[in-house]
Amino acid sequence: MGKRKSSPGKSRNPGSRIADAGTAADRALGPLSIRLAPSLAFAVLLMLYVATLAPSVIGGDSGELTSSALTGGVPHPPGYPLFAMLARLFAALPLGHSPAWRVNLLSAVTTATAAALLCSLVQTWTKNTLAGLLAAALFGTNSNVWLHAVSAEVFGLNVMFVALAFWLWHHVERTLRRRHVFALALASGLAMCNHHTFVFVGVPLVLRSFWVARRALGISGIVVAIALGLAGLLPYAYLVFASQSSAAVSWGDLGTVDGFLAHILRKNYGTFSMGKASKDGAFVHEGTFFPTLWHMLGYAFPRFLWVGPLLAVFGLARGARDRQERRLVGVVASVLGFYVVAYCLLSNLSTAAGLYVTVLERFFIQSDFMLAVLCGLGAAALWRWLVARRPWLECRRYFGYAGVGLVFAVAIAVHAGKANQRENRVFADFVTTALASVPPNAIVITMGDHLTGSVFYFREVENLRPDVIHLDRELLGASWYGPRKRRLFPDLYLPQGGYGKHGWNIKQLMDGNPRRPLVVIDRLDTWDQSWKDGYKLATNGLVHPIVPVSEFPEFQEWRRRDRRALGSYDIMPALLSAEGSWELILAEMVLTTQAGRAHLALLYSTENGNVPEPARMSLDLLEDVIAKTGGDKDLKIAALPGTRRISVGPVVWKDLGIGYEILSQFDPAYTPRVEIAFEKFVKRSAPDDPDLPKAREYVEARRAARKPRP
Repeated sequence: MGKRKSSPGKSRNPGSRIADAGTAADRALGPLSIRLAPSLAFAVLLMLYVATLAPSVIGGDSGELTSSALTGGVPHPPGYPLFAMLARLFAALPLGHSPAWRVNLLSAVTTATAAALLCSLVQTWTKNTLAGLLAAALFGTNSNVWLHAVSAEVFGLNVMFVALAFWLWHHVERTLRRRHVFALALASGLAMCNHHTFVFVGVPLVLRSFWVARRALGISGIVVAIALGLAGLLPYAYLVFASQSSAAVSWGDLGTVDGFLAHILRKNYGTFSMGKASKDGAFVHEGTFFPTLWHMLGYAFPRFLWVGPLLAVFGLARGARDRQERRLVGVVASVLGFYVVAYCLLSNLSTAAGLYVTVLERFFIQSDFMLAVLCGLGAAALWRWLVARRPWLECRRYFGYAGVGLVFAVAIAVHAGKANQRENRVFADFVTTALASVPPNAIVITMGDHLTGSVFYFREVENLRPDVIHLDRELLGASWYGPRKRRLFPDLYLPQGGYGKHGWNIKQLMDGNPRRPLVVIDRLDTWDQSWKDGYKLATNGLVHPIVPVSEFPEFQEWRRRDRRALGSYDIMPALLSAEGSWELILAEMVLTTQAGRAHLALLYSTENGNVPEPARMSLDLLEDVIAKTGGDKDLKIAALPGTRRISVGPVVWKDLGIGYEILSQFDPAYTPRVEIAFEKFVKRSAPDDPDLPKAREYVEARRAARKPRP
């Protein structure tokens, strides 16, 4: 059979039709050419990000990622080797005022690059500069995208690779050139050295590109592409060398094959989940699919100023009606659907708390990028529809550019409150104040990502308090952590084995290091009460020193230390932070510590015959906690301006009742407050609280006394 001849008016390659049509359209783009618009999007967004860049480390993984990278260590699983290497490069730049600021700049640059690639992709696809700029503006000012573009995180680099993958895929569809397939394969390998969720985007686009360019590639081309993809994984070798370094901030033991694979596959977290499920924990066994889906897609409306998803739907609908566009639009929609379903199925993080939602939102940046692509297609389709009805718009495109500028300005006004981190020194102020109050040569134990990473950074990178030994409570049970700390600190006694119910306890650590005071920041596990044998808690300022009973201070000395330890620290910037933020979690921890200081002051009173001075100090601290957590109208404690209502534990109300009861012996005006505080304690107390019966008895007796006699 002979070859079938193509019709003169039809091209055998849809991609060539797009390319041919694009040649004339590209020349007609006007002053904002095909190259200028992406550059403009990059420059404007980079200026926005730099203007709102966090000055130091903030909550989450920011401190740990920065400090592990800059000390030459291994970040937490899966290791993020590409980010670590780029972070060291950015930290060496002669810019900014701190290493943390320069690493934050890495996120700004990569996110702005992603927006520029988005602009180029949409502009090349639709031959419409306005659509490209609008897509970049909506994406770049998206509250979630912007927030993670101004601090050290791996998600800016991740979305840059997502954008590059789509940009290269589209070029494969248009030109069928082998070099674009090779570049896509290499970029995908590099992307997997940063964040594993890229697989849900990279694999479909690589396979699609293989299929579309199969004739141009041949078997040899596919082999070359696979080899380039594997070559892109080479940065993982960095982790092996980093693991053998003397870096104080370094995870795991990657010196063996098992250790290496366990780290990069996140076996301790659960390879195919965000974390291991546990009872009453953040990670659960089931029930997260639809809540995660809702937060990913439903809340995309406010993230995109409500107009973005509507444009995306319009772009999908118009693309489905055009035979030439249907396949390409279908690829974007399919990859978006695949990512959304796969992630929602694998994610097992509860959405019950605001902080958990904040953690989840980082993974929505990829889906938001794909929505932005569809949004750009919808904007181009809408512009064509408007021009068809109002032809004069084609000659007056400045109306369109003004519209893009308006969208950009509105998005900044709406989202800056959440995304602007320019003044965020919450963790810097806390850590510097806390460490300043720590005695010389102390052992400091911290717990939680929101705090430990920041202490890592200031101690290891900015060399704050080099005399202190910092231990991460959550790593003390890991088999590799103890040997690493012993190598770094030969004079530190660290019991063999791991810390835990079936291992060593805090008392053993303290007994083995008599010349090193022990200070806890945040808390210890409730199961470990071993320190109560021979030691006492002397909470002051922002920390919890545990001191030998013989060294426990008298009240006046303790109060002096407490005031000196707090210095000029101000909790309000943390307390007024966004709902669900790490900064707000830190504020709640500070208030818990303040309640602990109040409890200690109350003990000074009760153990010395209910003397009034410590009780009065306790009440001042506790009433301040109530004022900072929404106030209480029954006790006539006004809320501080701007504060939100935060639930406080029953011990606060119990201690308030005890304090009021002590002072009522000297001033009867406190008597009514005793009953109010104890009533609130009774309502909130656990049934097994040993003080519950007495409090309930007091409340019932007061009620009975008020009843009129028959």
